[in-house]
Amino acid sequence: MMSALMSSLTSIFNSSSTIFAMDIWTHIRKKVSELELMIVGRVFVIVLVDISIIWIPVLRLTGTELYVYIQEVSSFLQPPICCMFLLAIFWPRLNEQGAFWGLVFGMLVGLARFVGEYSFKAPVCGEEDTRPGIIKNFHYLYFSICVFVVTGMVGTIVTMATKPIDRRCMRMGMCQKIQTVTRGLT
Repeated sequence: MMSALMSSLTSIFNSSSTIFAMDIWTHIRKKVSELELMIVGRVFVIVLVDISIIWIPVLRLTGTELYVYIQEVSSFLQPPICCMFLLAIFWPRLNEQGAFWGLVFGMLVGLARFVGEYSFKAPVCGEEDTRPGIIKNFHYLYFSICVFVVTGMVGTIVTMATKPIDRRCMRMGMCQKIQTVTRGLT
């Protein structure tokens, strides 16, 4: 059990530090050496570990099991990503603006539910539940279905209201070739 947990944590930390170092840090500093990227990645892992340790008291305050907590957080944040991924696969008309605003809206709704869920303490057995109805009467898994649907609707509406992607650009790499030829002609 411990080795499975350690394996998951190391892969998460490794992936996160790679994304930060290669995608974010290289935009902050244009000319960066390999040594600097390695140091930045390692420092980022230390920051992530510190954040993880600081988050432990927050987990204890929730009063729920770790597995349930992980499922709740996942159900608030993963449906928008899944929705946009499936929409992009099955609907070629989806454009960048629709996907972006669908993801932003879905993530904000999920984060609002996350904050609401953990702002109010669940009552112990025998106490009256004074939490808002959206939290006490609407299970987090049903909420994730709603976030999925609303994200798809926002993505679809924004896509239909904006310019579609040029058909010539739908094939991999064709946009760069078309832009290069067009620049050469002007």
